[in-house]
Amino acid sequence: MCLIEMPRKPRLFRLDDRVLASLDELADSAGSNTNQFVESILFDFLKHAGKLPQDATQLKDGRGGKRSGAGKPKQSSDDRKSKTSEDSEK
Repeated sequence: MCLIEMPRKPRLFRLDDRVLASLDELADSAGSNTNQFVESILFDFLKHAGKLPQDATQLKDGRGGKRSGAGKPKQSSDDRKSKTSEDSEK
């Protein structure tokens, strides 16, 4: 399979809320976002089913480069509010 940049296509799926909640939970515990996690599961399944070549590799994250805030824990709304009030007091 040629590794020329293949586009990702947006697609809408309607899924049971329980399935989505479980996927969110599993993705979070794997340190991934839900979209990447689902793509990985489907990619592995399709390779196993013979629909993708065994040597096929997943597309890399298309964003590239260093992003501000990448790898930092998410702030809660309380953390943001207290930081804003601290900044305004200065």
